[in-house]
Amino acid sequence: MRINRYLAACGLGSRRSCEELVLAGRVEIAGKVVHELSTEVAENAHVSCDGIPVRPPEIRHVVLFHKPKGCVCARHDPQGRQTIYDLLPPHFLRLVHVGRLDFASRGLLLLSDDGEVVDRLTHPRYEHRKVYRVLLDGPLEPEDLRKLSKGGWLLEDDRRPLEPVGVKGDGVSLELTLKEGRNRQIRRMMAAFGREVIDLQRTAVGEWRLSGLEEGTWKLLPDDEWRSLRQSLGLPPLPGDRSPQPPARSSSPPTTRSSRNTRSR
Repeated sequence: MRINRYLAACGLGSRRSCEELVLAGRVEIAGKVVHELSTEVAENAHVSCDGIPVRPPEIRHVVLFHKPKGCVCARHDPQGRQTIYDLLPPHFLRLVHVGRLDFASRGLLLLSDDGEVVDRLTHPRYEHRKVYRVLLDGPLEPEDLRKLSKGGWLLEDDRRPLEPVGVKGDGVSLELTLKEGRNRQIRRMMAAFGREVIDLQRTAVGEWRLSGLEEGTWKLLPDDEWRSLRQSLGLPPLPGDRSPQPPARSSSPPTTRSSRNTRSR
């Protein structure tokens, strides 16, 4: 297994961010600093990062969280605002959020310590769809809706044309389906049409839905669903995971059950 995939399996981040750890000289195998990204890790190798031994566990975790407005997707905020981790149990601090929702947005957010899952769900080339409900301060013009659906236009300060957006709705209340995720993309697109976003809620990421999960609550995926998720993303079993692999998941969405946060706020 290549070093970047091994570190991602240890929950240290996506493969790309783990490559940065290697290039910074922070990773060692058997006490020797690793410099090459092509380095292969043997099954029983002693690997450390910043002097701390790391090894992929047999089971990883994926959490579905209904992010409320008024908190940021970060472990610490320089402005002192509430973070998503303030609303989650302390042991979830090691989980990485998959993408982000801005301070004023709400909705479905996935968190995981499975770096490969994080990488597959965030990298643009995998095109995992994200669905949003958007309420505007006024209707979009028919031409604006056609422009959204067609794609190929530029946002201010962007150099890459936008991908087509799935659009449903009457111009004031919309359902938008995106296969890419740029910084404040929906708000910037609506601003380009002269409209302000009043409410923005993400309702789905890939096959996972928000339905049944109340605002501020979370759900931990069972082990079999985590394995099914890895399989649906084309990922192999983790080293040491010898549990039977589940059959491929059907196209019908799973039933979502909310789980109340055990910490009072």
